[in-house]
Order: sequence, then structure tokens, then C-alpha cells
Amino acid sequence: MSNRYQPIDCHLYDYFEIACMYHYDVKLDLLDDSTLEGKCINTETQPDKSEWLIFKTEFQYTKIRLDFITRMSSITPGAKFSVIECEKSTS
Repeated sequence: MSNRYQPIDCHLYDYFEIACMYHYDVKLDLLDDSTLEGKCINTETQPDKSEWLIFKTEFQYTKIRLDFITRMSSITPGAKFSVIECEKSTS
């Protein structure tokens, strides 16, 4: 796997923004086949243009690069989405 950031499609980024705006609890499936559960806090863009999710697990805050996330599933009842499949941008 390359360490170079692969931008995600804009419509997928919108779902991360919604999850952060409402502080949804979600389950994230990652490229390395691991999973994390926690609360979406915010997104940020680094100077190298990589985009990150600030995420709060039960014990700590962490940052996850958006192109490492393969699926985001909402755990919050009544959320505006249930499962988002995160494909890499084709642009």
C-alpha cells in the first residue's frame, strides 16, 4: 500500500462531514481489515492535502486518514445514513 494520499470522492467526504456535524457513533472498517468504533468529531486537511477524520474511541482521540477507511457504518439510531462504502476517487 502506498503512503501517498489518495483523495476520496467529494460525495463521500460529505458523509464524513455529516457524521462529524452530528457527532455520530460509527464503526469504521479500515484497509488493514481492522475495525474501530467511536464518535466522529471533525475532519481536517493537512498541508500535504491529506484529509483526516478526528475520531474519539472509548479511551482516546485519534486521527484516521480518510483513504484508509473502506466502510463507515452508523451506530447512532436515526442517522441520516446507515452504511457508506468508501471507494477511492477516480479523478
